[in-house]
Amino acid sequence: MQHTSEELRAWFRNVQPLCAELFNAAHVMCGNYDLAEFALRSAILDVWLQQAAGGMGFRERLRAALRREAFAVALSDEGRAAEFTWPGADTGQDDSPIAVQLGQETVRTQRLVMLRHGCALPLRQVCRLTGMTQGQVRTELSRFEARCRRRLPAQDRARAEALIARQAKRLLARNSPDAPQPGQIYRAFQAEAEATHSRGPRVWRIAGSLLLALMALMCAGAFWLFAVLVQPG
Repeated sequence: MQHTSEELRAWFRNVQPLCAELFNAAHVMCGNYDLAEFALRSAILDVWLQQAAGGMGFRERLRAALRREAFAVALSDEGRAAEFTWPGADTGQDDSPIAVQLGQETVRTQRLVMLRHGCALPLRQVCRLTGMTQGQVRTELSRFEARCRRRLPAQDRARAEALIARQAKRLLARNSPDAPQPGQIYRAFQAEAEATHSRGPRVWRIAGSLLLALMALMCAGAFWLFAVLVQPG
């Protein structure tokens, strides 16, 4: 089915509010800016090809597609060989206790926190992306949580993990001046969407031609077999 530019633009308006969050999550997972941008474009195109409209479940579908694409890209040969460019969590101008503590951590600890609590990845996926064991990841996250708990007011210490997750998600949604702008993402999406649909009819024409050729061969074989069977001895 062909789509006009206006239809593509209208569909992308549902994506635009999530662009910053999706790119930041991809950057944390891939560790590389260019691969993160590629994973983001792939996730958006994947959801669009599913004909997913805005509304209930749309954002979660985008987030799930992003996690799937970024995880695959990060573990590919290109992902493993790429330069690590993620600068760490952007905690500037945030004076909440958890943000202050996170800003004092190493980039490795910051990435663990953002992968586990911001991107909501299972522990085994965090280990695959970082090359650490589950024991190492649990220990580092537990120590970070303990340091945060000491900073929190007494009434909030029992829910430190939930507060860390909320803060990590808030940081993921923060716009960065270095991130690709929505207009840039849209132009790439539009080009890829139009290219996908222009290839579609050609693919179906080729498949149809092959099917017709196969049917013709089967018919010729049937006629030959019938001629052999009815031929007098």
